[in-house]
Amino acid sequence: MIKRKCSEIAAMLNLEFNFDKDDWVEGVCFDSRECQKNNLFIPLIGERVNGHHYALSAIEKGASCILWNEDELDPPEGVCVLKVKDTQKAFAQLAHAYWQQCSYPVVAITGSNGKTSTKDLIAGVLSQKFKVAKTMGNHNNEIGVPYTLLCFDEDIDVGVVEMGMENLHEIEQLCEIVQPDIGVITNVGTAHLENLGSIENIAKAKCELIDGMNPKGMLFYNGDDFYLNQEIGQKNIQIQYQTFGEGKENDIVLTHFHQDESKIEFGCADGFEAQCAVLGHHQALNALAAIGVARYLGMSDREIQEGFSLVQPTKWRTQLETVGQCRILNDSYKSNPQSAVAALKTFEEFQSPYKIVVFGDMLDLGSETDKIHEQLGKEIAHYACDEVFCIGECAQYILKGAQSAGLKGSHFDNREDLIEALLPYTEKDCMILVKGSRGLHLDLVVDALKEKVNENGKN
Repeated sequence: MIKRKCSEIAAMLNLEFNFDKDDWVEGVCFDSRECQKNNLFIPLIGERVNGHHYALSAIEKGASCILWNEDELDPPEGVCVLKVKDTQKAFAQLAHAYWQQCSYPVVAITGSNGKTSTKDLIAGVLSQKFKVAKTMGNHNNEIGVPYTLLCFDEDIDVGVVEMGMENLHEIEQLCEIVQPDIGVITNVGTAHLENLGSIENIAKAKCELIDGMNPKGMLFYNGDDFYLNQEIGQKNIQIQYQTFGEGKENDIVLTHFHQDESKIEFGCADGFEAQCAVLGHHQALNALAAIGVARYLGMSDREIQEGFSLVQPTKWRTQLETVGQCRILNDSYKSNPQSAVAALKTFEEFQSPYKIVVFGDMLDLGSETDKIHEQLGKEIAHYACDEVFCIGECAQYILKGAQSAGLKGSHFDNREDLIEALLPYTEKDCMILVKGSRGLHLDLVVDALKEKVNENGKN
């Protein structure tokens, strides 16, 4: 994490320092509840909360320095207060300055699906040879990226940074904070269609990464993705690049794939073979990006193979768990049409006498939301499924589509009713897929089932 004197923080923000006491700053926080000793507290102004109102709480928890908007009244006393025009812009400026003072290359990853999994795969593989830091959790936006950079130690060899977006020009702005040496674009899908209006605009937004990269850097992208190929073809990019995918024309080609309950095994056209403790065919495609990045950074195939054993996946992504007598494929982190189908394909690989699909709303899909949900419901019928449970306002259209395709199912208005309906299945030899957008918090459904099974076991 960043470790600087308050005076050095001021210099990085082009501010004068007029304090007698020059304390150390160790790390940053923008949530006063998470503030730790010697943190720099950065109060941000959101739609509902003004972080400046929590400055005293941050000081009580040990903050040694605070950024402060010039137009905010009553700055706290007894601690170094650095006044800026806009704390969020200063946050980004500080992260940029800190990154410039460090010397490590940055791998930036974007895409509609698979960003976090690809980040985990790349960081895991690279850790076999290098000291690596990666984005933690979902810190991938205009607040999360500067926070991520300021959490990285100076002596790392490689930083792996996830970049998300909801609108045009957001990736562009993130690349102004950190200019990636290596870029990865996983794919283009319908996530954030509501804001961007068309899948072509989504492709354009993702490809802002290319213009923001180090011109001497290296890009890896999914060569099987039609919209990505179309946008990149129009850009006539000048940087080095390689493609990955299943098409034979790609530079890194997936030729075979196998999965069991604990891992995937996969191979490439050039003879590379590996296995990794993740699940899903889509993860094998994400792994191709990791292979490309690792080779570019000078790792041997043997080192890369060993690196796949070091991957530490982020929770709630195709995570297989045993709850009572049933198995739950917990993919509850987020959902959109493409990731939902990928989850169904992964679910299909497992054998079970009875299979239940639990789907929640897919958010930010725009005017075609109802139609897209209904189409997903029809899609379920192409996979082994005995029953469909849906939760959320939009998910009723998933049920409608599933029932029109001959599947039986139920819709639930709240998590409590869904939990009660699923609980009897924890006493049966069956398998349950749980998938929904983050806003539905379907991970809480899985947690509740575990708790109830444990309680019943103790009684």
